[in-house]
Amino acid sequence: MKNKRQLGLAALSFAAAATLGLSACSSGGASQSKDQSGDASATGGDEITLSFRTWLPTQVQWPELIEAFEAENPGIKIDFQRDEDYDAFRTNLDNEILAGETPDLYGIQAGASFDDYAEYALPVDEYGADWIDQVRAEARKETTTQDGVEAAVPILTAGMQFYLYNQDLFTELGLDLPTNYEELVNVSKAAAAAGYTPFAMGAADTWHDTDFFVWLSNQYGEGGDIYRAASGEIPWDSESLVQAATDWQKLFTDGVFQQGALTTTTYPSARDDYFLAGKALAFPTGSWHVGMSMVGPDQEQPGSAIEDAEVGMAVFPQIGPKDGGATSGVDFALAVSSDIDEAKLDAAAKFVEFMAVGTGQQLWVNTLQGFPVADGVSVQVADDEPEIAQQSLKVVEEALAASKYPRKLNVPGWDSLQDDLGIVLQDIAGGANPATALATLNK
Repeated sequence: MKNKRQLGLAALSFAAAATLGLSACSSGGASQSKDQSGDASATGGDEITLSFRTWLPTQVQWPELIEAFEAENPGIKIDFQRDEDYDAFRTNLDNEILAGETPDLYGIQAGASFDDYAEYALPVDEYGADWIDQVRAEARKETTTQDGVEAAVPILTAGMQFYLYNQDLFTELGLDLPTNYEELVNVSKAAAAAGYTPFAMGAADTWHDTDFFVWLSNQYGEGGDIYRAASGEIPWDSESLVQAATDWQKLFTDGVFQQGALTTTTYPSARDDYFLAGKALAFPTGSWHVGMSMVGPDQEQPGSAIEDAEVGMAVFPQIGPKDGGATSGVDFALAVSSDIDEAKLDAAAKFVEFMAVGTGQQLWVNTLQGFPVADGVSVQVADDEPEIAQQSLKVVEEALAASKYPRKLNVPGWDSLQDDLGIVLQDIAGGANPATALATLNK
């Protein structure tokens, strides 16, 4: 099963490989004459400018990070450009690679598409050999290609499936946090009866549908069947996965997710138009949003309708017959272009080290955008954070620490798997027969 994304990446790989084959002839794969930043000083003189394309950090998180980096590294400037979400970022990065303008530094996510973008990255041992051992080995495995090349440096980890909740609305409606599926449906019906959206789901995003289903699927059978299906060991329409897909469909038909969820994006719509607008009881999301429960690291509530509301984070209630736990993995990694100018390489290495094991690692995890990859680094929040915030952080950290299943599917030769599965899940949510729809994924 091939979709437009898969076919597009095949064309991308061919065209960009030809481009890089011409440009990566000098030592270290760097072009001696090309200045991607447009700043003549980037390849000579006192100041070096590095282009950085990404979807993270956020615009709010970035100023503190770059201020600290430039204070430690005078003479190095970062040309920072970001997209609101990962899909938009991938589209723009594809276009830059096709044009032979791969940025000096770019964000990359572990999972099915990792090897595509790793193809244009400089191996980590060419710039990070002196410090990469400070990054946890489990995380490094996720940024190593199927051919054994460590192509990017993990920066943050994250997990699924959690949800943010508006405690003020729960209190107003006299509701408690649900602990099982029956309670989940009852809470959702009560919210809808009061004119609120229950759990504002961004099901228009295939990445969110797939992330949710990977988490959900581990609650059926012996657990882990989705990874076996992805690798071809069992069919996709195996009993356990059909059961999981049937219960995925019920989340829509039972009213846990809002009407119109399939046309609602996670960002900005589910987050901004529903949850931050005070119209939703809760918002299914990943661990990266636990900072919204805090006073200090919060970057999203100020100026919204729930600016003064109590917000917490909880693990999404168990739906299947067994507790599969949270899924987790590398959510953000940094790659250095294999086409980087030789004069910029040392500066790029300093930035990646800063973010992976230096000051940037500590500053960024303190925003709770993600959790640390560096040995000896832990999240630091103020002691006077409200009780709901402290409890939310504890819930997330304990769930991630106990996680035994990966968040992302990664199958050699099936780069579009997560998108393909997401489309099938959207069909099922819209009423398609779960077994028939899943069978379309069988190779």
